[in-house]
Amino acid sequence: MTVARGVAVLLVAALSGCGAGDAGFDLALPLDAYDLSAAERRVVDEVRFRLLADCTRTYGVELKPSPPSARGPEEHRNAAYLGWLGDRQVEIYGYAGPPSPPVIDYTTYPVSDEQIVVLEGKRGKFHGRAVPAGGCLRRTEAILDQGSVGLLGSKAARVREEQDFFLLANDASGQASADPRVRRAEQVWSDCMKDEGFDYPYAGAAVADPRWARTAKSGQPRKVTAAEIATATADVACRDTTGYYAARRAAYRDSQQRIIADNRARLDRIKTINRVQLENARRYLAGELVATW
Repeated sequence: MTVARGVAVLLVAALSGCGAGDAGFDLALPLDAYDLSAAERRVVDEVRFRLLADCTRTYGVELKPSPPSARGPEEHRNAAYLGWLGDRQVEIYGYAGPPSPPVIDYTTYPVSDEQIVVLEGKRGKFHGRAVPAGGCLRRTEAILDQGSVGLLGSKAARVREEQDFFLLANDASGQASADPRVRRAEQVWSDCMKDEGFDYPYAGAAVADPRWARTAKSGQPRKVTAAEIATATADVACRDTTGYYAARRAAYRDSQQRIIADNRARLDRIKTINRVQLENARRYLAGELVATW
C-alpha cells in the first residue's frame, strides 16, 4: 500500500493585445496569494515526513520514503489555467514536453499493516508504548498546526480548509471558461491555425488530437511525430501572436477576484493556516521546535 500526504493544491491584458508580447508572460493569478508556493509546500512536506518517520521510529516501525526520482522541469501552478505551453519546448518534444519524471509535490511511502496501526492510532498501545490519539498522523498535523488551534479546531477542519481552496479555485475556473473573452480568444486562435494549415475549433482540440493524445506504455516515452511537432509549433506561435494567453489571464484574474471578494474570510483563514504550517516547519528544521510523542 502506498500513501501520499500532501495538499492538493490549485488572466491582465485585453484580447486586442497582439504581437509577441506574450513571450516572458506573467502567469501569476490572485488566488496565488492565499496558497503556498511549490517550494514552500516541499518544505512543509519534508518536515511532515520527518515527523512521521520520527514518530513511527519510536514504535519500531519506522516509515521509509519511496526511492526518490529525478525532478523534471516544473510547470507553473497556473500553466493549465492559462493554456501555457511556453515551457514545453514543443519544437523538440511536441505537446508532451521534455521526457522526464513528473514533479510530485508530496512524499510517497509504502506502508505496512503495522505502520498503519501506529500512523492512524488503531490501538491505544503498540509494543508496550501508548499511541497518541489519532496516531502519528494526527500528532504530526497538531505539531505543524501549533499556533492555529483557534482557527482549526480539529483535523477534520484542516481537511475542509484544503478542500475549500480547491473548490473555490475550481469555481473561479468554471467562471473563466465561460467568459466571452476566452471564447473569442479560442476563435481567433482557430483562425490563426487555419492560416497555418491546421483545422481545430479550439486549442484543447489540438492538444487532445487522438493522433498523439494517448497514453504511452508504462516506462516508455511516447513517440513524437513530425506532424505533432509541426502542429504544436504552429499552436504556440498562434497563442503568442493572437493574445490568447492575455485573454485567458484577464478572464481568470477577474473570476478569481470575484471569488476572493465573496469568500475573503474563508481565504484569509486558509492563508493563515498555510503560513503557520510553513513557519512551524522552518522552526523544526532550525531546531527551534521539538516534537514529543
